Amino acid sequence: MAAWSVMVHGVRVRDDDASPVQSFLAHRPSDRWVLLADHAVQSMHQLQAAWTQAARQEIRQNMVARSVDAEFLRYLAGTHHIAEAFRRTGLQGEERKAWVVHLADATPSDDNPSQPVAGSSEGVPSAMNELIASLNWHHDERPVAASIEGMSRLGIDAEGWDMSRWSEACVAHVLMADDQSAAHR
Repeated sequence: MAAWSVMVHGVRVRDDDASPVQSFLAHRPSDRWVLLADHAVQSMHQLQAAWTQAARQEIRQNMVARSVDAEFLRYLAGTHHIAEAFRRTGLQGEERKAWVVHLADATPSDDNPSQPVAGSSEGVPSAMNELIASLNWHHDERPVAASIEGMSRLGIDAEGWDMSRWSEACVAHVLMADDQSAAHR
């Protein structure tokens, strides 16, 4: 099995942090670090699919967004619209559970130049710990798990679906991000 291109860690934002998103943006080392609301992470396969799509567009220099983190959010949210992606995936109001995500650097595959290959993850776990410590947030060791409520907030209608197909629904949602844009034109 290939290594994951995305590293994710659960956090609990300080209750007295009035603007956790701004705090995160001020402390993150680069735009390869992303803050997601708790509901936005449904499965590792979902995150991997969003990374692959965003990295492919980055390699092709054909991103809709201006930065790789926003392109990743766009795919994760299953939309062509950047503002909608932030609404679907970002922390809202008084939410305090979140995920800090690191997106691996991408290079073109030797076999298929449009297929991204993840760079090394060496040093990422310690950088993740340093970032969380610098924000004075708490580690939260909860597992990545899908939920109907979370999928609904991402724009995925999985009501009535068997739980065994939830991860598949999330990946399909990611892959439909560009196809859905045609319906909005």
